[in-house]
Amino acid sequence: MKSEVIELRKSGKFYNTFGDDAIIIHHLMNYKIVPSKGGVGFPESSFNKVINALEDNRISYKIFEKDNILFDKDYQKLNNYKKVLTNARKDLSFEQRINNIENKIKTLNNKEINQLLEIIEDAIS
Repeated sequence: MKSEVIELRKSGKFYNTFGDDAIIIHHLMNYKIVPSKGGVGFPESSFNKVINALEDNRISYKIFEKDNILFDKDYQKLNNYKKVLTNARKDLSFEQRINNIENKIKTLNNKEINQLLEIIEDAIS
């Protein structure tokens, strides 16, 4: 079982994170998850912004360069990793649903799009 700690891995001028950690970073920072890599990357220039978001949400994290730990912040019992991950997964699910709808809309002709827009407009008015 993976520990409830975000692992940020320094690689050149970027930081990367993968799996559930990437889902949390995506949720907090709106950085794109690269499906082929299953992760999120961000430049050094965004590092402080990411760390501030983790600390504001009391999420434990470790910063690695190669296999060396450069920094370790452990909130212990106050750690909100699991709670934020649950919310992040729910948000990701909505995003996936929206992306699926967008992809289907792209295949519709003008008449079908007009019908769909009328249904949406009726639903939200």
